[in-house]
Amino acid sequence: MTAFQRRPVENVLSAKSVAIVGASPKGRWPMGILRNLKKAYKGNIFLINPNYQEIENHPCYPNLAALPAVPEELLILIPTRAVLDSLEEAAKLGTKSATIYTAGFGEGDDPMGKERAQAMKELCERTGFVICGPNCMGSYSLSEGLWTFPTSTPLLKKGPVGLIFQSGGSLGNWIKGATERGIGFSYAVSSGNEISLDLVDYLSFMVDDPGTKVILLMAEGIRRPNEFMAVAREALNKNKPILVVKLGRSEMGKRQAISHTGALAGADEVFDAVCNRLGLIRCPTLEDLTEMTLAFMAGRYPRGSRAAIVVNSGGMKGLICDHAEELNTNLAQLSDKTREAVRPLIPPELTVENPLECGVAGFGDEQGFINIVKLHAEDEGVDLLAIHGELPRFPEKREATLFKNLAAATDKPILAFARSTYSCTDESRTFQEQAGIPFLQAIKPTLRALAGLGLYGERRRLRVPALPDANGKPEDLKGDRFNTLLQSCGIGLPKQFLVGTAAEAGLKSKEIGFPVALKLIAAEIVHKTESGAVVLGLKTAEEVVAEGQKLLSKTLGKGHLLIQEMVQGTEVLLGARTDPQYGPFLMVGLGGILVEVLKDVAIRLLPVDEGEARRMLQELRGFKVLQGVRGQGSRDVDALVKAMVGLSDIFAAHRNHLTDLEINPLMVRAQGHGVAAVDVRLAGK
Repeated sequence: MTAFQRRPVENVLSAKSVAIVGASPKGRWPMGILRNLKKAYKGNIFLINPNYQEIENHPCYPNLAALPAVPEELLILIPTRAVLDSLEEAAKLGTKSATIYTAGFGEGDDPMGKERAQAMKELCERTGFVICGPNCMGSYSLSEGLWTFPTSTPLLKKGPVGLIFQSGGSLGNWIKGATERGIGFSYAVSSGNEISLDLVDYLSFMVDDPGTKVILLMAEGIRRPNEFMAVAREALNKNKPILVVKLGRSEMGKRQAISHTGALAGADEVFDAVCNRLGLIRCPTLEDLTEMTLAFMAGRYPRGSRAAIVVNSGGMKGLICDHAEELNTNLAQLSDKTREAVRPLIPPELTVENPLECGVAGFGDEQGFINIVKLHAEDEGVDLLAIHGELPRFPEKREATLFKNLAAATDKPILAFARSTYSCTDESRTFQEQAGIPFLQAIKPTLRALAGLGLYGERRRLRVPALPDANGKPEDLKGDRFNTLLQSCGIGLPKQFLVGTAAEAGLKSKEIGFPVALKLIAAEIVHKTESGAVVLGLKTAEEVVAEGQKLLSKTLGKGHLLIQEMVQGTEVLLGARTDPQYGPFLMVGLGGILVEVLKDVAIRLLPVDEGEARRMLQELRGFKVLQGVRGQGSRDVDALVKAMVGLSDIFAAHRNHLTDLEINPLMVRAQGHGVAAVDVRLAGK
């Protein structure tokens, strides 16, 4: 069970009788709904409009009270001003739910619309009534035959895919194309303004529904983030993948960027971290959603993301190599055994590598091609496979037996794919069903589908770690106790002294050894470099005293001076913060003061362990800098990983006292020499 009380979605999606309020032979939507219902719905359909006695051989009634029975659900297509009165009447009669297509309830900045929306919400809370919408386009319940969508709909196929779109028009368009590709559905919901039932309610319903195996979301915003994450965790535990098209990659809402971490980790970036932690697979486009759905519908999930790719064309291989590098595809390293077995099966002029070009073994010799693929599937270093394969189209006829045998020969995911898109026919859909593997279209969506399957497989294996209790003591965040805490958590510090006068700074600089850095510490100074509060490379005590006096003059003597050794190493930004929607997270990026320009960062929700920290670093485009480039030795990545875990632990324990904790820069020294937190800034609540 989820950690909240789900509202009764089944009142909408499983109603045994419905009434179309605002039925009219002149209305495109009312007639579209009626015709869709007549295709498969077995329940009673009532029509309400005082201007008609009959519509398409269905009796039409003047109002709700005149109906021969109380409908379980209303389908409301009347003017905005009349909606609330109809709901009040329906609730008194015993109707349980409504789907409201009418707009005018909270969209935009209309104050009257917001008042109507609030009145509708209060009605639902008072009566127990539940609503899909308003300003929605209805839903499909395949098992129940309850199709309340208003537009012309193909004969949908029942299947394992549940669908929740906050955009009704996008749902209607996408589901047509998906049906043509052989995707079958359990439920599809256009959620509209979500005044009553919202995305989390529908999602929880589908997670609990035994007929739904894969869940798709198109979301503009998440109204209840904590509940959303709880349901997503439950979906992962039940092996029900969630695929997401999320609108709004730009910053959602203004945030006070008092740190680099706050400036770089906008709402969309943190949502990416939510997806990563909970195994949600984010799709950049609706086209990608189609290919990803086909990949996940097969129900095969790998242990990891190491992919083998087998094709029969050199040009296709070249395109794959270009896109694989661009998308950071995790190409598997083939074992010597696999290489030796494949070598005699392909022309001698071709190289045995991944991706593999088969040449003549792939053109016209389907059995030979399948044999090569089977060898890749048997490699223990391969988690999943993508192979060249297209569906037949009329009048072409082919047997699916070889692909079916290939699918039966391994339990690893196999994706057949074409280099570009094409139209499918009945022959195509039948072949795909008989083959038992999905046939995807276009190279980049296929590579993203491989990555999506790999991420989901890894998350299934790792599960979701629990956030530890916030039991840290506020006094541990001050002075020497804070420095001790940092060092105990693997975050080293340079030689340094905090002093009150320029003269003291001069004396302490001799103890540290030259050159040194001098920094002004004052409450009003947040970004020291931007504020001119840092002087680097001072070589004598006299220089330290002179520069210290200049710095202190900026604060009328109310600040302090930090005298510090000059640390050599690679600059890294390491920060933790609490997102107002999704909770505490850790961010790491390369570049020090340039990190906001480069935006080369990785973000994870807390807690972060060593394995997760390493995965974050490997995501960075600049990770090779840490490994050593152009004659420079490798950096102490192990120490950096420990510092990341340490900062995660500190912030998690003290998140009730902190809003930000940032180290910028954290200097990563040469291999074996640790890290040094050159500038640590924290902000309390």
